[in-house]
Amino acid sequence: MSDSIGFYGEAGQAAAQGAHPQDTYNRHAEWGPTYFDAAHMFTSHGAYDLPVGRGMALGSAWHPVLNGIAGNWRLSGMLTLRTGFPLTITALDRSGTVSGAPRADRLADGAGSRQVGPGSSWFDKSAFRQPVAGTFGTAGVGVTRGPGLRNLDVSLQKSFPLTESKRFEFRAEFFNLSNTPAFNAPDRAVNSATFGEINAAQGERNIQLALKFYF
Repeated sequence: MSDSIGFYGEAGQAAAQGAHPQDTYNRHAEWGPTYFDAAHMFTSHGAYDLPVGRGMALGSAWHPVLNGIAGNWRLSGMLTLRTGFPLTITALDRSGTVSGAPRADRLADGAGSRQVGPGSSWFDKSAFRQPVAGTFGTAGVGVTRGPGLRNLDVSLQKSFPLTESKRFEFRAEFFNLSNTPAFNAPDRAVNSATFGEINAAQGERNIQLALKFYF
């Protein structure tokens, strides 16, 4: 929780609430979750030597050439699960004070159907409106949440010994193996034609192969 965004920048799923207070004389109204706050996060990592190859449960009597190709592989991975970052709903300044970070009026909770794409809405747009002239918006900081993150990275690796001190290591790495999209934050401007819509994503699956020489 904070009454200042700090200077951390923003991009993708994170959406800052504004660099200035809505009302300079009411700093308390800026108190809320920081834009990079994640209410729940789970990260797990593991590595497993596949039981395949000479001296293993499968392929213990393999020819050295076959074992050199198919034996003694290691599988590792990292799973990341995270809930969405806070969203602050913005508006045009109707206060007459030249507000540096005007916010919308909040009429209801704002939780919506969590839909993605053109013409749909991530949150309940009817819960927010443009403030009337001469007033500040009643919506607080970070009153609703954006999309979360689900990501699984997997790696396959194998060493090829040459001498006691030298070896090659081959790695096949799959980032976001399931190709699950990480949706960006929705449009938060109540006066925008695309208010509430999510029209961008990131984190497409990437595959890379690497060969490293240790000496």
